Amino acid sequence: MRKLFGLALAAAAGYALWRWYERETLLEGEGTVHLQSEHEHFHLHVDLPPGMEIQPGDTLEIVSLPRINGQTHGEITYTSPIKLYKASWLRRNLIKKSSLVEVNELVEHP
Repeated sequence: MRKLFGLALAAAAGYALWRWYERETLLEGEGTVHLQSEHEHFHLHVDLPPGMEIQPGDTLEIVSLPRINGQTHGEITYTSPIKLYKASWLRRNLIKKSSLVEVNELVEHP
């Protein structure tokens, strides 16, 4: 009975950690998208509204696409609704720590 209680407690703790890790907060706003498409590269930059900041673990969704006929040459700038899914404190810190380990491995590799 004691082992079963311990197993149930560990499962509940694991479930609570998983829910905390997966938790997100949604912020919505209007952003300016700069799309640069050239022969050798493709870049996308988004100017976020005041008060919005992307941190490790966050996800940014650009809701609309520009109306383009054919190919793009140079840079296109347009406004779009954006959705910023803010990661939980747990996810943000785990991603920061794992990223630092990966960077250190790259730097220390002969």
